[in-house]
Amino acid sequence: MLGLNRSPLAAADLRGVAGLLDRPVVAVDVGCRDGVRRAWQQLGPHALLVGFDPDPAECARLNDAAADSARERYEPVALAAAEGEATLHLTADPQSSSLYPPDPRALRRYPELWRHEPRGTQTIVTSTIDSWARSAAIESIDALKVDVQGAELDVLRGAEQQLASVRVIEAEVEFQELYEGQPLFHDIDRFLRARGFRLWRLRDIYHCGLSRAGRGEPVFGVGEYVEHTRLGGQIAWANAVFVREELADAGTQVGWLTRARDACISSIFGFPELAELALREAAAIAPEPAKATLAGALARTRRRANRRRLDDLFRRAPAHARGFVEAHVLRR
Repeated sequence: MLGLNRSPLAAADLRGVAGLLDRPVVAVDVGCRDGVRRAWQQLGPHALLVGFDPDPAECARLNDAAADSARERYEPVALAAAEGEATLHLTADPQSSSLYPPDPRALRRYPELWRHEPRGTQTIVTSTIDSWARSAAIESIDALKVDVQGAELDVLRGAEQQLASVRVIEAEVEFQELYEGQPLFHDIDRFLRARGFRLWRLRDIYHCGLSRAGRGEPVFGVGEYVEHTRLGGQIAWANAVFVREELADAGTQVGWLTRARDACISSIFGFPELAELALREAAAIAPEPAKATLAGALARTRRRANRRRLDDLFRRAPAHARGFVEAHVLRR
C-alpha cells in the first residue's frame, strides 16, 4: 500500500501544512487492491487519491467504500508501458496474475509459489499513467506506488512525463525472476537514478524458502526472521522507496511550496529526517503567515521525535543493561 501509518507530523500539523499548498497532494496507487493506505486521509481535502486495478469489481467495491469520491477514486484500468492490448497471465491466486508468465524454475524451486501456478491467459486493454493524466487533466503527480507483479518498470516507462513532478516512488521490486523475463531491482534502480531518484529505503524484505512453511511460520519469511529460524530462504522481493534526490539535499534551491509539499509526503511515508529537513527549509524562505505555521509544525515535530527517541531508549534499556553486564562484569 501507499505510505505508512506512522507519521512524524501530528495529524493537525500535517493538515495545517497541507492547507498552505497551492493545490492538493496527488497520490497514485497502481495495484491498489484493498485501497490506498488510510494515512493519506490525514490530509483531508488537501489530497487527491487515485487507485488503479484491472479488476472492475474490486474498483467498484472500493469506490462504494470511499468516504469522499471527489478526492478518492479507483479506476478499473490496466497500466503498462504503452496503450494497446496485452496478455495477462492468470494464476492460481488472482493477486499473482501478471503481464509476465510465471517462471517455471521458480515454481519448481519454491513450493509456496503455488500461488503463481498458471491458470490460462486473458487479453486486456492497457493504458499508461501519462495518457490517463492527460485525459483526467492531472498536471502533476506527487507520490506514486506501483505493485503489479513484475511489471513495475513497464508502468514507470509509461509515466515518463509525470515522473518529472513525482517526489516519492514506492515500488515492489524483485531480486529473483519470479516471472519470466521480468525486470529486477537493478533495472528499476538504474531507470529511476537516470531520472533523479535515489533509493531511500528497502522495506518488507521477503524470502522464498526451499520447503513449505510449517504450522505457525510465515509463508514468505520477512526481514531478520529468516536469519534465526530454520525457514531460511532466498531473498525474493521487497518494497523499495525512491525519493527525488533534492529531498535529502538542503543545498538544492527549491521553492518553499515544494518543500512544504515534500514535508507532507515524507511524513506520510514515515521519513522523519526528510520531513524535518523539508519543514526547516520551507520555514526559512516562506512568507508570513505561512512561515509561522511551518516553524510551529517543525518545533512540534522535533519534540515528537525526541519523545520517540526517549521511548525507544527506555524500551532498549534492558538489552543495553545486559550488554553492559556481559561486557564489564561477567567477562572479568
